[in-house]
Amino acid sequence: MKRNKRDYVLYLIGIMMLTLGVSLTVQSDLGVGSIDSINFALAHRLNINLSIVIFVMALLAIAISTCIRCERPKFTTLITAFFMAIGTEFWVFVVSPIVPETLMQKIVVFSIAVILVCTGLALYLKPKLPAHPNDDITVSISEVSNLKIGTAKLMMDAICMIIALLLQGPIGGGTIILTLFVGPGVNLATYLLEKLPFINDLQPYHIQ
Repeated sequence: MKRNKRDYVLYLIGIMMLTLGVSLTVQSDLGVGSIDSINFALAHRLNINLSIVIFVMALLAIAISTCIRCERPKFTTLITAFFMAIGTEFWVFVVSPIVPETLMQKIVVFSIAVILVCTGLALYLKPKLPAHPNDDITVSISEVSNLKIGTAKLMMDAICMIIALLLQGPIGGGTIILTLFVGPGVNLATYLLEKLPFINDLQPYHIQ
């Protein structure tokens, strides 16, 4: 597939928006995504940089996808894992002064975070550059089991939520909302982005 500068710009902007959204979910104190909760819990318990945890977990995800598919590992997915690890570490530092105190403030911060996550996913997936290893696990489960992507994603998120609970990660009502609504939110973000003249060929990312 022929690439142009726009593909890489959308890819990087999408990752920055996505990682900012993830960081804001933590600050909202209403719960983060199940996989993100594992990363934050491990970083806290092991007292190491979050970016290192994310990268190591990405390696584990590649190994899991490889076992599920019984194919050669897709190490190109580490490119996205690297960018997301750096982006998350950066935004966690930047948004650390944001500490919502009232429930309404927390809901506002969380709502902004969800919008950023959905829009970021839509932008980063559009160019069809290497996906994050976690996303690749979902795809591999769908491929070998004939499950819909949404069903495979829900299954994976449920397992990760149990692990995060055992690690005492930041699980909350927001975690359930993210699990159930990120897929449809990405589809909506994609539809709206298609209206923009410079992304008029954006293909929808469907999680059924």
